[in-house]
Amino acid sequence: MMRLLKLILDFYIRSSLHVAICFVALAIVYNNVYELYVPFGYYIFLFCSAIAGYNLIKYGFLWLKKPLGFNITYKLLSLMATVIALAVLIKLEISGYALILLMMITAINLLYVLPIWKGHGLRYSPFFKLFSVSIVWAILIIAIPQFLYYETIPAAHLINDYRLSFLPSHYIELHTLKIFILVIALCIPFEIRDLKYDEEQLKTLPQVLGVQVSKYIGLCLCVLYLLLLYFQNFEIEDIQYSEIIMVTITGAAIWFSGKFKSDYYASFFVEAIPLLWLIIFWAI
Repeated sequence: MMRLLKLILDFYIRSSLHVAICFVALAIVYNNVYELYVPFGYYIFLFCSAIAGYNLIKYGFLWLKKPLGFNITYKLLSLMATVIALAVLIKLEISGYALILLMMITAINLLYVLPIWKGHGLRYSPFFKLFSVSIVWAILIIAIPQFLYYETIPAAHLINDYRLSFLPSHYIELHTLKIFILVIALCIPFEIRDLKYDEEQLKTLPQVLGVQVSKYIGLCLCVLYLLLLYFQNFEIEDIQYSEIIMVTITGAAIWFSGKFKSDYYASFFVEAIPLLWLIIFWAI
């Protein structure tokens, strides 16, 4: 029985279903925290895109090397997720600006995998994975929802469309920066875990700066996130508390990285922090 449960859990994690659920959870909680309406179809698009994108990042290089020898289940799952994501995207009828942002994200993923530079993808550029993942999450969660149906954000008195609530332009920048910072912080436990697997050429943060310095950087990012939260000056205190709890848990997860030998610490528990934030938000 335990063996079966382990097989199911391993497939759930390795197929990127877990990260996709947690990614959508972060989008849902963040847009609910700041009362931004996002169509349900967009969350389906995010879920399917996360599965396809993460499987491309994790296994794309192996697929290129052994196109017929890799796990067919992951290939079929990724293909199905891609088809559904495209179908939902067509149904949403998004604006040209949002489409350009999506094309940029797709290009970032492809540049990471395809051997365009000296026989390698940009995965071998220092910190490229860390920053590219954070940029992609920030754009998908904050920037694109603001431009789903409009090329620019209309003035408040001109908004007659019930589909979306708009942020002032400076708040788009602020919230995009916050998500960018948060995702970098969340990625640090993974980079510490992967030290024993990563090639030296990848030049990840712990490889270049060391584990302890990477932890300090992660904690500083958590403090910076809280400072940005403070300067927003929102009056909804219970929502701020849920965010403070989430950032505190993230800081603790960074600090204890490497102390737990199990790979599940990062790939399951740390990954689930956005999902935990959603649960806390609903509970408060």
